[in-house]
Amino acid sequence: MSDRSALSRSPRLALAVITALAMTLLLANTSSAEQACDGSTLLPELFRTADTPVATGPPSSTEPMPVEINLQITELDNIDELNSQFRFEGYGDFRWCDPRMAFDATAEAQNVRRYFGLNGDIPYWNVNLAIANSIGAIETTRRLIEIHSDGNIRVSGYFNSKVAVPFDLRRFPFDEQTFEIQIESFTYNNEVVRLVTGNDRVSFSPDLYLSEWQITGIEAHVEQTTNVRDRVPFSRAVVKLHLAREWGFYVYKLWVPLLLIVGLSFSIFWMRDESLAGRTRISATAFLTVVAYQFAISGNLPKVAYLTIMDRLMVASFVLIALTAVQSMAVDKLRKSQPERATRLDRTSRWLFPLGYAGTIAMIAFIHMN
Repeated sequence: MSDRSALSRSPRLALAVITALAMTLLLANTSSAEQACDGSTLLPELFRTADTPVATGPPSSTEPMPVEINLQITELDNIDELNSQFRFEGYGDFRWCDPRMAFDATAEAQNVRRYFGLNGDIPYWNVNLAIANSIGAIETTRRLIEIHSDGNIRVSGYFNSKVAVPFDLRRFPFDEQTFEIQIESFTYNNEVVRLVTGNDRVSFSPDLYLSEWQITGIEAHVEQTTNVRDRVPFSRAVVKLHLAREWGFYVYKLWVPLLLIVGLSFSIFWMRDESLAGRTRISATAFLTVVAYQFAISGNLPKVAYLTIMDRLMVASFVLIALTAVQSMAVDKLRKSQPERATRLDRTSRWLFPLGYAGTIAMIAFIHMN
């Protein structure tokens, strides 16, 4: 009898178990569908329709809202060392969470609202990101805004700007420069918006090519910076692009001819019977040639107040050529009273001047490279 009652209860028990499992799965799916991007529960009455007015302020929260910064440099040009600026084009991908923008994906038959183009009022609260060290306006060429049903916002697109950056040209033409792009919210300080970025979120296009520069790396970090707009610090994402100058042009087309001109001026040390006028004429010709050469290459040299490696080499060349004229006057004076000392001075100068020039170049390189 007990066996029969147990058998009669088995189908009911199995049905109850199946019903409980189905309800659990249904509740699980319902709860996951109602999860906003910040982990809060979304109620149907909180869903936002496409024509609902957008809040003008940030989401109310005790913690600053994280905003992800992703950037790829696609173009780099107009590097102006005189005015300390450059222009870049990049692809930006910026993401944050605003649960107020959540909507009913089932009712709209879509999980993402997409808005293309640059014109029109797009219904979303904007973080208002800007480039802190830009010169002039930022030009946006293409843009895509994606609003997900759980409130996640993604703004991506291409933009370009001219950016101010300090140049340190003391080691020119063997210098390395760091170009910074500083991104921050123009409106909201770090109590409202906290930027998030890192080395894995920034890159440069593999097709990016510069004739005079070689890109050696890119990195990014977030720092706090004070601003006159607010007493509270702002969160700033700093993207650093490291470049090294290609020095071949300056060495082969500028340095080598200069060294040859100076070397030719040393030929007077082998002119034993040449008069003072003839020797000084060669020195003066070499000196004027370097002056003319300096004017010819001035367009390829940075115009800065301090001396670069190239400037120091030019000054050393002028000094060595001027000393050859002084040596000629000393030899001419010794010829009249002590001809053997005059000959000995010429022989000594044949190796002393080249070694002195080489030593000066080595000293300049040592000072600037360390």
